[in-house]
Amino acid sequence: MTMHSLHRFQIHYRLHGRPCHFEQRDTVMSDADAWYYASLHSGTSPALQDEGGGQAMQCARAREAGLSDVRWLRLD
Repeated sequence: MTMHSLHRFQIHYRLHGRPCHFEQRDTVMSDADAWYYASLHSGTSPALQDEGGGQAMQCARAREAGLSDVRWLRLD
């Protein structure tokens, strides 16, 4: 991965109803990527990593941990 191929993305989410956001650099972004990054940023990542189960199950666990309304926007 080279620096010129990285893009800036802003990821918004709610954690227990509280709005949060941050910037993430990556070459591409998808909804699944945004949920993954939001889980890391919010500290709910163990809910996504411990038990496996595929993307749908991981998102359900993140929701149970209080993560919601994940969305993203490309900034550049």
